[in-house]
Amino acid sequence: MSDPHDRPTPGRHGPASQGPHSPGATNQAGPGRSDPDRKRHLRRAPAPEPLDLRLAPAAVAAWTAAGWAVGHSARASALTALALAVAAAALVPATRRFRPARHRADPRPGADLPGGAARGSVAASALLVLLTAACVLAVTAAAQHARALDPLTHAASDGTEGTKGSASVLTATVVSSPRVIASNRSTTVLVELKVHEVNGQPSRASALVLGGAAWVDVPLGARVRVSGRAQATEPGDAQTAVIGRDAEVEVTGPPDGVLALVGRLREGLADAVGAPAAAPVETRRDRWPPGSRELVSGVALGDDHALPQRVREQMRAVSLTHLTAVSGQHVALVVGLALAALGPVPRRWRALIGALLLVALVVIVRPGGSVLRAAVMGAVMLAGVAVGRRSASVPALCAAVVLLVLLDPWASRSYGFALSVTATAGILLSARPLQTALSRRLPRWLAAALALPLVAQAACAPVLVMLQPQVGLWAVPANVLAAPPVPVATVSGLLAALTSPLSPGLARLLAWPALVSCAWLAVVARFCATLPGAILNWPGGVGGAVLLAAVEAAVGVLVSRRARRFLRQSLPLAGPSALVRRIASPPRGRLGPWPHPEPRAAPAVRPQDPPGTRSTSLPSSSSAPVRRSSRTGPWRDCWPRRARRTRRRRSPPLRRPPTSPTS
Repeated sequence: MSDPHDRPTPGRHGPASQGPHSPGATNQAGPGRSDPDRKRHLRRAPAPEPLDLRLAPAAVAAWTAAGWAVGHSARASALTALALAVAAAALVPATRRFRPARHRADPRPGADLPGGAARGSVAASALLVLLTAACVLAVTAAAQHARALDPLTHAASDGTEGTKGSASVLTATVVSSPRVIASNRSTTVLVELKVHEVNGQPSRASALVLGGAAWVDVPLGARVRVSGRAQATEPGDAQTAVIGRDAEVEVTGPPDGVLALVGRLREGLADAVGAPAAAPVETRRDRWPPGSRELVSGVALGDDHALPQRVREQMRAVSLTHLTAVSGQHVALVVGLALAALGPVPRRWRALIGALLLVALVVIVRPGGSVLRAAVMGAVMLAGVAVGRRSASVPALCAAVVLLVLLDPWASRSYGFALSVTATAGILLSARPLQTALSRRLPRWLAAALALPLVAQAACAPVLVMLQPQVGLWAVPANVLAAPPVPVATVSGLLAALTSPLSPGLARLLAWPALVSCAWLAVVARFCATLPGAILNWPGGVGGAVLLAAVEAAVGVLVSRRARRFLRQSLPLAGPSALVRRIASPPRGRLGPWPHPEPRAAPAVRPQDPPGTRSTSLPSSSSAPVRRSSRTGPWRDCWPRRARRTRRRRSPPLRRPPTSPTS
C-alpha cells in the first residue's frame, strides 16, 4: 500500500516532480543546477525592505493644500475643506470592497491585487488624500482667522501690503540671534520677534525686524520694547509684520528660561573655540582659515549668525550651507549613539531615554523646519523601537510632513522645509540602489561616499534653482570631501557646548577636534568655489525647476535599470492607472513585527517507515511530515543532524595454541 506522502507533487519546473527513488529523478534544486549552486542560491542576501508609498499621496496633498491655503483667505480655505469632506464621504461606499489581506495571494514581484481589491485600494488611498487635505485646510482656515483678529495685523494697516500702519509700541521676545545681512553703506540686522503685546493688547503674532546697528548687541531671549511703524507682509509669509530701521528698541529684561540656557551654551561654545587669552585676536585668527571658528557653532548648534559673508557665499556656491542647518544627521548621531550605548537596557527604556535626548536636542538647537522634520521622524522611529516593530523610513517621512503642516501651515512655503524634505526623500528612495549600482564598478567605500551627496544634490537642485538660478558643478565633490569630518565636528561641538558652563577648560579641550574639522570644511569650500565652472547660470522660477527635474529624471531613467523596469511594469498597457495602483496598493510582502527565531522541530520517526527513509518536520504552514530518502544527496540538508557512522569493532583473531617440542 502506497503512502500518500510519496505521491508526485506539482513542481515549478514541470507538471509533477518525480520521487527520490524513481528512475530518471533529477536534482530538486532545478534542472542543470548542481549541489554547490543550490547552496549558493540558498545563502543569498535577504530581500530588501518593501517600499511602502501609501502615505506619499496624503503627504503631497497636505503640503499642497497648506501651500495654497496660506496664500488665500480663511473663507476660501474653509469652503474648500467642506467640499473635500463631501467628496470623501461619497467615496466611503467604494472603500468597503477593500479588505486588506494578511498575506498576498501572489507574492511574486510585480504581482497585482485582484480587481476588486485593487479598485478598493485606490479608493481607500483617494479617501485618505481627501480627508488629509480637508483637515489641513480646516486647520489653516482657523489659523488664518486667528491671525486676522490679532492686534498686530490691525496695527500694520489692516494687512495692506506696501503701506505702513500707525505708530505702535510692541513688547516682544527675541527668538533668533541678530544676523548682519548687508553692510555696504549701513548695517542691516535681521531679527525675529515673538510679540506679546501691541499697544497694551495681548498678541500671539510674530514679526521680522530689519533694523540698524542697535540690534547687533541684543542677546537671544531678551525682552524688548519696540516703538515704530509696522508694515504688513504678504499673505503667505510666516511673519505677520515687518518692522523697519526707523523703529527704536529698548531692552527691558534679560533672557530667561530655555532661551537663556541656549544663549549660555552658544556663548560658551564660541568662547571655547575662539577665546584663548595667549595671543591677540588678529594673530589668533590668522592661524586658522577664515570662518573656521564661526563654523563650529554653525555645524554643532545651527548658529551661523556670526559666519562671515564671504565664507557664506563660498559655501552656497558648492552647496555646503546645509552643514550649518541642524537636520537629521544630528538626530541620527545623538539618538543612534545613545541607543548603541544603552544596548543591554530594555527597549522601552531605551526608547524613553532616546525621546528625552531628542527633546533636549530640539531645545538646544532651536526648532526650525529641518529640526522639526528630523525630530518627528526620530519620534516615529523611537515609537517603533518601543513597541518592537519595524519603523519604515518612507512612511515616517510622510507622517512627519503631514504633522508639521498641521502644526504650522506656513512652513509649507519655507525653502528650508522643502530642502529638508526633498533631500531626505531622495536619500531614502535612491541612495541604496545608486550605491549598489556604483559598487559594481567602484569600491564599496567610494560608492557609499558618492551615493549620498549625489542623491541629495539631485533632489535639492530644483528647489535651489527656485531660490537662486544657478547650478554648481563641484557640489558633489565638495560634499564628498566635507562628509568625513562632519560627525566629528558635530559630536565634539555638542560636548563642548554642554560642558562649557561647568568647565571652560574641558570645553576648550573637547572643542579642539571640532575646530580642526571646521577648518577643513572652510578649506574645502574655498577651494571648490574658486574652481572653473563652479557656478553656471540656469533659468529661474518654477519653469527652471521643472526643466532641471526633467533633465535629472531623464538621466536617471537612462542610467538606472531599476527605473526602466518600474516603468515597464507600470506604464505599458494601462497607462498612468497602473502607476496609481502601484502606489496605492500595499507593499509586496508583510510589514510585521521584528522576526523571532522559531525553534527547530526534532525529526519525527514513524514506526511504519520503510528502511532507508525518515520523516522530517519542515518549518512550514503544514504539520504533515515529508518522507525523504536518507541516501539522496541534496536532501541531507533538511535533517537537523547527520547520523555519525560507527565503525564495527572487529573481534581479535584466534590464535593457535603453542605446540610443545615433544608433540
